[in-house]
Amino acid sequence: MKLFTHLFSIKATIVLAIILIFQTSCNKWIDIEPENDLIQQEFWKTQDDVLAVLAATYNATRSNSFIAFSHGEIRADFITIPSGDLGWPAIAGNKVTATSGETGWGGYYKAINLANTVMHYAPIVKGYDQTLTDEVLDGINSEMLFLRSLAYFYLVRTWKEVPLILSATISDTVDFYIPKSPEHVILKQLVKDLKEASSLASTKFSDQGRVNKYGIQALLADVLLWSENYDECITYCDAIINSGHFTLEDNSNWFRNYYPGNSPNESIFEVLYDDNLEGQSSDFISYDELNVEIDKMAYEETTDIRICGGSGPLWKYIGLDETGKNSKRRRSGLYDASFIYYRYSEILLMKAECLAETGNFADANKLLSDVAERAGTIHLETNTLESFRTALLAERGREFAAEGKRWFDVLRFAKRNKFEGQSFLANLLLDKAADAQDLAIMRARVLDTMSFYLPISDDEIKLNRNLVQNPFYDK
Repeated sequence: MKLFTHLFSIKATIVLAIILIFQTSCNKWIDIEPENDLIQQEFWKTQDDVLAVLAATYNATRSNSFIAFSHGEIRADFITIPSGDLGWPAIAGNKVTATSGETGWGGYYKAINLANTVMHYAPIVKGYDQTLTDEVLDGINSEMLFLRSLAYFYLVRTWKEVPLILSATISDTVDFYIPKSPEHVILKQLVKDLKEASSLASTKFSDQGRVNKYGIQALLADVLLWSENYDECITYCDAIINSGHFTLEDNSNWFRNYYPGNSPNESIFEVLYDDNLEGQSSDFISYDELNVEIDKMAYEETTDIRICGGSGPLWKYIGLDETGKNSKRRRSGLYDASFIYYRYSEILLMKAECLAETGNFADANKLLSDVAERAGTIHLETNTLESFRTALLAERGREFAAEGKRWFDVLRFAKRNKFEGQSFLANLLLDKAADAQDLAIMRARVLDTMSFYLPISDDEIKLNRNLVQNPFYDK
């Protein structure tokens, strides 16, 4: 991805800027010809044009990593942030309002529209450039379906109901006032799209940072798990497990997941940074300023390598090895820790969760033990659903601490079977109350499950007359 991004970043920026200009232009009286025709005539002629905007879509996904991390961590129980850090403390304390700038979803829709644009124009370019073969086009479409689905999966888990836009915004004749779609409709579309993407994708490992079939299957398994479709989730986990391409890094090499990153054994999909390129320093290098409540993660400090010598899980982004020693901190030129979306340990734990939910505790315990033992600790076997859920959620907390997953994990566990676990999530939030008055206010809030999702930004509602605020925030 580093080489790929470097080769196409300048051209992608130019093409993206022109696309955005034409998307927002309304000065009909100066138009010599239709805007979408002009864009096609000027820019969509060669495979390189397509690859440039494909690279821009990955760049947009990288730009969304900070908000994906923040929404996936700070509302949960492991990480807190300084009180003066913009509007994030309000979100962390479950006191967010629609006026907070941190509730904006524009970055996700930028990635979605870029993906839609590539899928619209790439087949047209094929008529001009014979090097854009059917095989290459299928691979490009599979990547764009993946990146669009990834953006929507974060949107659904954060806001629950959002506008579902499946076509490119390439002229001022499109409908800009799309209402929200229900969560189940969006999830059904994601499953459909990702199955199509999986059928089109290559199993080859090409440029680092570009997704292939296994990354697509990992996202598909995650969507199916969120949808409580356990049997089918197992099917796609098994497709990755049985591919023979992946294994857990062993205990002595565990930190290769983070430095140098993009583990040849464990990485499935991650977005890469390159500190030697302008604008590509990792957002995560300053995260050691965050507060991490290590005691809540229940690490076995004497044996568990994931505690990084006591420096905690944020060391993943700022260290060169697992020791946590200041002499092993990243320095200028190495501020480029990846943001990992999927690695092999998650596939094992997703399958373990599904096996337990369908009654196969023997195999579920084995998978959970594999992940725990790799970290230098143990999992005590359990054969009741409630106790296994508790153990699994705790192990996911330790394994993926500071990887942007904790809030989505506890929300998934809480919402299962029509929010049968609501009290667990409510208690997690109530523990963050500052005082008795704050506790009373939060008790009233957590009775409504829609409070677990963010409000739609006032700015978005002003721009789209058909958007309706999430019910909890419209009282």
